[in-house]
Amino acid sequence: MIDSATGMKPGERYAVHNLERTHNFGGFFLDGKYYLGPELMTAVGWLEGQTFLYDELDASGEPVFPDRVTGVIDDLTLLMNDGARLKLHTAQVHVQPPSDHPEFSHTPAKISGQLLGKTVVITGASSGIGRAAAHAFAEQGARLVLAARDDSALANVVEECAARGAEAVAVKTDVIHSDQMRALASKAAAFGHGRIDIWINNAGVGAVGSFEDTPLAAHEQVLQTDLLGYMRGAYVAWPYFKAQKAGILINTLSLGSWVAQPYAVAYSASKYGLRGLSEALRAELTGLPNIHVCDIYLAVMDTPGFRDGANFTGHALKSPSPVYDPQQVAEAMVACALQPRKSTTVGGAAIAARVAHFLVPGFAQLSGWLTRFALGRSPQADTSSGNLFSASAGQRRVEGGWRQANRPAPFLLIAVGAALLLGGVAIARTYQSTNKHQQ
Repeated sequence: MIDSATGMKPGERYAVHNLERTHNFGGFFLDGKYYLGPELMTAVGWLEGQTFLYDELDASGEPVFPDRVTGVIDDLTLLMNDGARLKLHTAQVHVQPPSDHPEFSHTPAKISGQLLGKTVVITGASSGIGRAAAHAFAEQGARLVLAARDDSALANVVEECAARGAEAVAVKTDVIHSDQMRALASKAAAFGHGRIDIWINNAGVGAVGSFEDTPLAAHEQVLQTDLLGYMRGAYVAWPYFKAQKAGILINTLSLGSWVAQPYAVAYSASKYGLRGLSEALRAELTGLPNIHVCDIYLAVMDTPGFRDGANFTGHALKSPSPVYDPQQVAEAMVACALQPRKSTTVGGAAIAARVAHFLVPGFAQLSGWLTRFALGRSPQADTSSGNLFSASAGQRRVEGGWRQANRPAPFLLIAVGAALLLGGVAIARTYQSTNKHQQ
């Protein structure tokens, strides 16, 4: 018999058909109770007459909705307290929202994976490593909160995640604004039913040019995004981690965290600073063994970064070889989510350069000389602020198209090889000198 007030029939499942707000109800109603999904058959909401009570808590353990009253159901329509009207209809298991609302979460027909139900926030998710990470976590069944400045590109990533069997939501966010980061955390917790399990600081920009030719505003914007943006991410995620006594913060660092990058001074300052940020945060986690800070150090990845970044050199930029598949970084992030570790390096060149930098004090000078040499041979190009102050106008995708079959590896590998050679010679001479002195 159909309930004349709610319009629901006993034994039938009802799910939200069209999502009109970021907060998503991706589960289903059955016989007066609300479930997250068939794999999690524990009621988190229930009906008292037509009133819908939803047991969702924020990071402090308080109900997200006052007195847990979310709204009322009338004639298969969920009338939210804030005025939103969410239509319900029958569903076998889950319901995928219509394509005219791609910016909201898609609920796939079947969800599986080792991170099933975990709420994962990814900044810089519209392209490059962030987009690859969204795909990788979607395949593990995570519930994704995707953040970037380009809301149109984010909508596409949400669709791509849905096709991989995950729920996802897009939240337009610029990491340089604290209020937007706080809003991102709040929306993520709401989407995650009060939890944020994994937060990935990944949004980044770059500016290439000599220190004095790069505008101060450009240097400041790089630091705001690549260093302070990460601090803001950690700051807004931290209260949830502490309240849960669990959580994983993953920071995307780079080769530049160990080896100074001439002609990218602000970028180097940011990446060096992030090492200190991570170490200091770990030092405050005494007695909280289930909260982790994971750093991922990258070699050069095949992303649109060199295309989109600011260029004040007067010459065309291209990615130095060797260039690695960004999917490797995404896989490393998933690995940290499953089994956290403090430090992970992706790309053999990053390891080699770090060793070379350790062995040869003049490695940065060698790198600077080779960079100037490479730029001098590059065609002239107009200066550009790229995507420093607004989202890129270029096509948003994972790869930048820099990898080519059998492409020679120029100055980065030359620098590493030369430094290792010089370092080996220096060590050998030191060893010989020590032996003679001892004799």
